[in-house]
Amino acid sequence: MDKIAFVVGILAVALYFIGYLQKERIKIIIVNATSRLLYIIQYILLGAFEGAVLDIAGIISSLLAGKKNIAFIKKHTRLVMLLVNLLIVAMGLLLYENVYSLLPIAGVLLHTGAFWIDDERVIRIISFLGSPFWLVYNFVSGAYGSCIGDVLSMISIAISMYRYDIKKSPSATDVR
Repeated sequence: MDKIAFVVGILAVALYFIGYLQKERIKIIIVNATSRLLYIIQYILLGAFEGAVLDIAGIISSLLAGKKNIAFIKKHTRLVMLLVNLLIVAMGLLLYENVYSLLPIAGVLLHTGAFWIDDERVIRIISFLGSPFWLVYNFVSGAYGSCIGDVLSMISIAISMYRYDIKKSPSATDVR
């Protein structure tokens, strides 16, 4: 079962890695949600149910953030965000086993919370901050494919931050 979980984790990693290479917010969200489905399967195979449940909550939050321009959500954005975050925290605390159980709560809150923001640069920064929490949880849970993914996602996000946020393309006024 561990080998199957590792393969599923690697597939999840590939999608997660590709996600932050996307330039547009909605594409980042869609690829991230698909990756999370594979992570859920991996956690179930490993018996790491907190990771699975928090990734389900993460998908819900990500999808709602992706639909934040729908009239109801747009009108009640703060309330929807608050309720989703309370759900994430409550689910995580209900499944509490040890101090490591708190790490995926923080990781999900950061990763999915970033998607409520319109600025892609800020999405990348906040998402980067969520990855170390998952890295430690995944290592302790035996989700080694996900550990590889956490490292690669931090590298991917860093590359995207450089590519889209730091490196400036020459403007038309610079042409002589």
